[in-house]
Amino acid sequence: MSDHSEKKLKAVIKEGGKKGQDLAGMSDMGSCFQQANLVEPEGQMDLLEMAFEAMNKVVDPEAEERRGGAGEVAKILLSATNDKFVSIVHVPENFTSADKNERQYEISAIDWAKAAFATLPGDGKGAEFTVETPTLVKVVYTKDTEAGRYPEKAKDNVSGASFAWLRSKSLVLDDDDSDDEFVFGDDDMPG
Repeated sequence: MSDHSEKKLKAVIKEGGKKGQDLAGMSDMGSCFQQANLVEPEGQMDLLEMAFEAMNKVVDPEAEERRGGAGEVAKILLSATNDKFVSIVHVPENFTSADKNERQYEISAIDWAKAAFATLPGDGKGAEFTVETPTLVKVVYTKDTEAGRYPEKAKDNVSGASFAWLRSKSLVLDDDDSDDEFVFGDDDMPG
């Protein structure tokens, strides 16, 4: 059984379900590849897996609070403490082959994870890939001060490298500060 309190498990499931709704909402607006930092799993893979399951749970339309719904969203999940950093990269099957989705994405969870973990601090090592498939990768990174491995710093590096990789593949929108996209109301127009 679990070494975690019932209160902790509820908090993990709640955070996962809420993040799932956030990711599903962003996906509805066109952002199919996302990353999320989770606090409650506290760098523990079993708890991150539980949050991941809560994120991907099919939404009950009759439920008072909507939770989950992110099963079809490609995502990298990050959770770290001072001692350990864990990550799950999930790419739904339909995004792994261009002929399976209308946007013709062909993305592998392995490629995404390797790109995200390519810039680790210290000696650049320490990421243990415990699961490695085209749709799912799980990674554990443990503190080693002698090798310069610090999980919180690694999480920040992985987050930045992940976003840069997504941007290089045109899977996230670039910031565009141009004025030609402003929408003006009637009060802003002359006359």
